[in-house]
Amino acid sequence: MTDSNLTLANLLFPDLPYTPESLETLYPSRTISTVTRFGPSPTGFLHIGGVYTSLLSERIAHLNDGVFYLRVEDTDDKREIENGVSMITEGLAKFGITIDEGPIGLGSADIGSYGPYTQSKRGSIYQTYIKELVARGIAYPCFLTEEESAAIREEQNLAKQPLGIYGSYSPWRSATLEEVRAAIAEGKKYVLRFRAHGNPSKRVKLHDEIRGDIEMQDNFMDTVLLKQTGIPTYHLAHVVDDHLMRTTHVIRAEEWIPSFALHIQLTEALGFIPPKYIHIAPLLKADGGGKRKLSKRKDPEANVEFFFEQGYTVEALVDYMFNIMDSKYEAWRLENPTADYKMYPLTIDRLPLSGALFDIVKLDSIANAVLTKLSTEELQSQGLKWAQKYDKDLAHLMEIYPDMTYKALDIERHTEKDPRRFTKFSDLRGQLQFFYEETFETLRNSAPFLPDCITPEVQKAFIEDYLKNYDATMERDVWFEQLKNIAHAHKFARTGDEWKTGEYIGRVGDVAMMLRLLLCASSKTPDLCYTMRVLGREVMEKRLKR
Repeated sequence: MTDSNLTLANLLFPDLPYTPESLETLYPSRTISTVTRFGPSPTGFLHIGGVYTSLLSERIAHLNDGVFYLRVEDTDDKREIENGVSMITEGLAKFGITIDEGPIGLGSADIGSYGPYTQSKRGSIYQTYIKELVARGIAYPCFLTEEESAAIREEQNLAKQPLGIYGSYSPWRSATLEEVRAAIAEGKKYVLRFRAHGNPSKRVKLHDEIRGDIEMQDNFMDTVLLKQTGIPTYHLAHVVDDHLMRTTHVIRAEEWIPSFALHIQLTEALGFIPPKYIHIAPLLKADGGGKRKLSKRKDPEANVEFFFEQGYTVEALVDYMFNIMDSKYEAWRLENPTADYKMYPLTIDRLPLSGALFDIVKLDSIANAVLTKLSTEELQSQGLKWAQKYDKDLAHLMEIYPDMTYKALDIERHTEKDPRRFTKFSDLRGQLQFFYEETFETLRNSAPFLPDCITPEVQKAFIEDYLKNYDATMERDVWFEQLKNIAHAHKFARTGDEWKTGEYIGRVGDVAMMLRLLLCASSKTPDLCYTMRVLGREVMEKRLKR
């Protein structure tokens, strides 16, 4: 630490309330072995990848009797949205993710002793550490203008050198104290940069808890640590916060691997002990024959709210994400179908190294199994709660006709022939709309045509005969046998062999389809026998004779 560097540090940061030593006292070491965090930016909706990371981080902490905290990384104030923090905390709460510390109290007040947990409120803390770096000559003010930076890039292009501010391409690295004073006096704007070694050829070996040792190009760039506004970049802020909040495991997306070397350099420059880093594989989406990361801008399923609107249960989403985290989870779930996912012994060493394709088909299979486990009462209750938020018209009808709704939902559920009709709560409309007169009328306007063999005369004669003989108390097999016999009397073949004789105008399936279309205005309905029973004779006669 030279006198000129110390003078420069005091010039740039004359009145700070902390010293590095006082901050060590203010944020003492924890006595627990595992501390993890989730550090979202309040710049938009809660990303499904964020939920994935949070679930993993929370489980690693709590399975080891540790702490999981939320840290709001809001240094990008230009992109911050209103209510961004509450969107995050409310979204995580829906998944039952327990946050031990962070801005999660009433009105987003902090809970915990290591706050503020919002980076925009920690400015003087970051400045304390960057002042220390300036005093030791590890950081310096850079007054380059955009035009000057562009000229450097052009020079590097011509010389076929890596682009950026580093080494001899950083004119302010070697500026004297007098030159800096003069620039400040002229009102020139500046950033504070990290003084790296500047050698693009240098390699480094870094350790990741799931990837092992990673050999990579060492950081040689003089990266910006403090912007012209005085706001720190992510690189400085997260290194300082992870140290002071005593984070033991940094679980983050593999997209941060290129910055790994820089973050270790900063950690060591500040005299910190680095946490354990775990760079997890991202969630991917099929695109044009290849795969790419789920995009906030392109993919609606990137937004957690998309799944809630569709009516997926939290349990299904959690089970799906745990299937991605650990290949052994699926077998565990089969053996423990009703157990809380928090009972699963998740460990870091089984996390996947490659990105998983977000598989809606697999999610639907899990979601279907979850809803199938529900009793009909639970399905009706939870479905109504979903509809009250996302399909208010359906909710109104479910509330008006609770008995019919229950009977309609209950068709063949939990039987040997259970069709497992429900994957998500948005399926309820498709399964219930036949039963309510209000929605049936709308369906009739776009109903498919009757089979060609069903003429008005055939239709009228069959319906008169059928209604005379219909008995709602018949078991399904008896009901179907009666339907075949009545159809046969009206020249419809009961079997394939009968149809081959050429003596019939149609098949029994044509008659069944006619009944289905007249009663439900749709070719896809629950079992016809039970649908008739739920509708009741009065409604049946009204619809069939219309």
